[in-house]
Amino acid sequence: MKIAVIGGGPIGVEAALYGAVAGHEVLLFERGAVACNIRQWGHVRVFTEWGRNRSPLAVKLLRDSGVLLPPDDEYSTGDELARYVENLAALPPLRGRIFSHTEILAITRERCLKSDFLAPDGLNTLPQRAAIPFRVLLRDRIGERVEHFDAVLDATGVYSSPNYLGSGGAPCPGELVCKNRIDYALPDVAGKDRSRFAGRSTLVVGSGHSAASTLLTCAELMQEFPATKLTWIVRRDVPPHGAPYTLVENETSTTRARLHTLANALVHHPNVTFLPRTVVEKVEHDGGRFRVEVSTPSRPQPPVSSLHVDNIAAHTGFRADAALWQELQVSTHPATGAPLKLGIELNAHNARAGVGLSTGYAEKQPDEEAAEKHAHDRWNFLINDPELLQTGEPNFFVLGIKSYGRDAGFLMHNGFRQVRDIYKLLSGNAALDLYGGALDEPKNEPKNESKN
Repeated sequence: MKIAVIGGGPIGVEAALYGAVAGHEVLLFERGAVACNIRQWGHVRVFTEWGRNRSPLAVKLLRDSGVLLPPDDEYSTGDELARYVENLAALPPLRGRIFSHTEILAITRERCLKSDFLAPDGLNTLPQRAAIPFRVLLRDRIGERVEHFDAVLDATGVYSSPNYLGSGGAPCPGELVCKNRIDYALPDVAGKDRSRFAGRSTLVVGSGHSAASTLLTCAELMQEFPATKLTWIVRRDVPPHGAPYTLVENETSTTRARLHTLANALVHHPNVTFLPRTVVEKVEHDGGRFRVEVSTPSRPQPPVSSLHVDNIAAHTGFRADAALWQELQVSTHPATGAPLKLGIELNAHNARAGVGLSTGYAEKQPDEEAAEKHAHDRWNFLINDPELLQTGEPNFFVLGIKSYGRDAGFLMHNGFRQVRDIYKLLSGNAALDLYGGALDEPKNEPKNESKN
């Protein structure tokens, strides 16, 4: 089977490696260089240990090639993870299969429209559609061309499609004009971006882990540069306990617990202004500083106030860009944009865990029964049902963090399970497992794991 893998991140390269070892004709296309998106947050230390950020197959092949690997219980930076992915891409099974600086422009079926071969129920696809090859339009340094494939795996991630600042998820006035000046990605506050933040004022928008990380790194600068100021706004109200983050009893990650605890304490710091239930209405930049209009809902008219800041860190999450799929029969979840079947299951899991889709434990609700506090972990969603990965378009799959859409709960080991299960579907062999059963878990049953 000829398979196109799109995206040269950790899950895309893993998917290409798995398919190549399984005997398929796999080609991987990456718009930039392999692992280039990871390099953008290379200064950040990840929450999960190496043992869950690399697969058994990858570990075996790397060790057989003489690559030294750090211990399973250590935690990597983004740069270290990128080097690991680059080492994977250089393994013998992937030689001649990776095409960097090659952008996929569109995916269709050859001589087949989106509306063709739809079942009479209007929901499902007729079997004839699966027999038609995918037509992939791509562009490299030479020009544009078309290639055909039997299956396509989209692992392009979400890092290039951040959510906007504006109310309701749309850009606020002025945001698109100022887009290149706004930090949607995690800035390197302690490193190369230090001069932009030290002794300056920064607006941080959001209540996820990225927001907490930027806030805490900026706060560390306050000791050396007392003029460093922060304004922190979140769109929701704080929980009844009065802090932005709800601390979870028996949290499985000491790093997450520490991050949430320290971020909560910043609310009371004299150099930090915390504004809950606040949204950004307008952004302007005069060539030196931002002028930001924000509002807090009230009746009859939300009061608008102006902030003058040097930086804006828009940590409002990311979304899946579905432009590549627009001519395919892909069904997506109405709230997250994830493939529908997986999105429904993710939503149900989050409901059981009592957390929000976008910010996880920042929106955790009290459980009605004490037992629930230990039964469901937002970060422990297990994918062992291959059918959850069906998108509606035969032999087209979305995997990795993009498969979660706007849901922030993706972890790498879930991506490895996706890779395994997709090749079970493509091969028609439910027993195929190049991981040797190492990732087997009870189907969608929660299990306590030690994680960072």
